[in-house]
Amino acid sequence: MTLPITDSILRGELRPNILKQSLEPKALELLIRNARKVSQKSQLLELEFAINDVLSDLVNTKDIYAEDKKTRDAAINTRKNKISKNDAHYKFPSYEIIIDNVLTLPELSTPLLRFYNTIIDAEVLRTRQAILHMSRAVQDDTFVRSTLKALFRKIKFACLESQQWEEHQDVMSLIPIKLTHLYFTLLNTYGEILQSYETPEFEDDFMDFVYNWKGEYPSDDEEAKYIEQSKVKKEIGNSITDLPDSYNPQELPCEGKPNRPKDKADLFLEGVSAYNFLEMPKIKQLITPEKKTEKVHDLVMMMLENSGHACAMLEYLKFYDWIKKTQRIKFTKNDYDALCSKVVMGLENGSKAFHTVRMSLNSSNMNAEKYRAYAYMVQVDNEYVTLLNS
Repeated sequence: MTLPITDSILRGELRPNILKQSLEPKALELLIRNARKVSQKSQLLELEFAINDVLSDLVNTKDIYAEDKKTRDAAINTRKNKISKNDAHYKFPSYEIIIDNVLTLPELSTPLLRFYNTIIDAEVLRTRQAILHMSRAVQDDTFVRSTLKALFRKIKFACLESQQWEEHQDVMSLIPIKLTHLYFTLLNTYGEILQSYETPEFEDDFMDFVYNWKGEYPSDDEEAKYIEQSKVKKEIGNSITDLPDSYNPQELPCEGKPNRPKDKADLFLEGVSAYNFLEMPKIKQLITPEKKTEKVHDLVMMMLENSGHACAMLEYLKFYDWIKKTQRIKFTKNDYDALCSKVVMGLENGSKAFHTVRMSLNSSNMNAEKYRAYAYMVQVDNEYVTLLNS
């Protein structure tokens, strides 16, 4: 589960300075006006359609949402076709505990600030809805818990990154506030799943979570609001369907996890298995007797949110050096680009598209701002260390 709009505001085409430079005043005015229709949607598919319609020229939400839908459809169809059985012990929540308007927002004093407020709200609502649909479709505690833990890490890093901006602090201040509300909505709603079988590996204290990104605790008033809202249960109702959509997936049994289809992390790990990816030093450190390769799976899911992120993580892991020195002596950078074009970008036939992404590791390269692999280098180190210590 990714946050493509937030990611683009921090590093992509939706950065305030880039947005103002790339759009003519009339085009920007039209974008702001069109964004209002997003706030009128509440159901998952219509909300995704509205977001795609408004932001399609700036953020590739369409493919990301389609990938999530494919996972849901595959899971539903495997149960429908009796490839897997419903888990009688699955803890699908019957209610949401929604945390909102607890932390104080900046004054929405300009149309552009209202625009950012609207699209971040849309992403928060879409994420809530997508996880509800996914959890009903997959019906697997382990899968849902892994998805939420990976999303929690992403939220944590986005909150910290937003605080590093010296410019556009009015826009950037929206991100940690909105994502903190999302974090604790999910934490409270899926608490039974998250707390089962293991000790929590994420911050579950509201006050400390805010302190970690803000450097100060919420006010007494804000704490009181949070405590009050965390007790209010909103019935989910019948808006979450359990009927399969019009998608005919391949049967993708997953070793050790027969109740869920393969996701993109599983497919990546299959694609690099010939190079003994799991034997790489940093990867081996993530594998434990208790959790086996769960942390590796989480790491791969995190990096595959976009190709720049994946490029930086593979560079951090020294994947090319590993192949060249231990697996294929004659392996070239062209071979590496072809491999990563396939396993990271899904491009067949020896495409070298990943070469362009890899060049963005150098901040002075002409494509650096498109893929921004260089900007992820500090983040991937933090992500790896967090996983290692979890």
